[in-house]
Amino acid sequence: MFKITKVVTDLSNEKYHSVGTEIISSSYLKGIYKHSMKRAKIPIESNDALVFGTQFHDICELGIQGFQDKYSVIPEKYSNKRTKLYKEYIEANPDAISIDDLNRLTKMFYNLQTNEFYRQLEDGCESHCEHSIYAEMDDLQFRIRPDKHYTFGDKVHYIIDYKTCQDVTQFSYDIKKYHYDLQAVFYADVLGINPSDFYFIAIEKNYPYTVQVFGLSEESIRRGRYKMDIAIDKIKRGDDTIGYDIVCRV
Repeated sequence: MFKITKVVTDLSNEKYHSVGTEIISSSYLKGIYKHSMKRAKIPIESNDALVFGTQFHDICELGIQGFQDKYSVIPEKYSNKRTKLYKEYIEANPDAISIDDLNRLTKMFYNLQTNEFYRQLEDGCESHCEHSIYAEMDDLQFRIRPDKHYTFGDKVHYIIDYKTCQDVTQFSYDIKKYHYDLQAVFYADVLGINPSDFYFIAIEKNYPYTVQVFGLSEESIRRGRYKMDIAIDKIKRGDDTIGYDIVCRV
């Protein structure tokens, strides 16, 4: 059982992710389950999809005005992402964003605000955004950073995680493919709630910016816990073998 040791409410995203794998994150666990401990320690290279996902998390955390205060709009003559001018401008102005991306993010944010399930959580519970939570179990150190968790009284009731995607009708496959089920069980176990109260909110990155909420079935919870247990056991044993099982049947 996980024991929470520290909660930091104002740690920046950059500082949270600057910590090495000695404090175990869900990304590290997913990497170990999918590949190996050695492979999981290799930092993930940034790409347009990751940057856009980070920007959406920022607009959800900061709101429209706070987001516009943080990000500047790229001037038109630098806005073509395929040009050297764009790359040079972004290197000099990492918090700059194209007007097209700003418009997309704003529409996605407004669609999220009108989602009935999301509104029920926002209006019915106290929300906590991007808290850095540290825990320990069996002499190992762990960390999580839920996009939002919701409390009623002094007890955590729900966790949500935003996921931007191309097509919400395919997101259930993404949960298996990218091992989001492991992430959900890990976060829920650290915060001491049933994983069935962890929800992914998938938002399409293109018109009509559909929002769909996904919860985990009992089968998904079993699968996620199986993956998590394998990864943690590998860390305990120092097992750096590649793969999920001794034999992979296809």
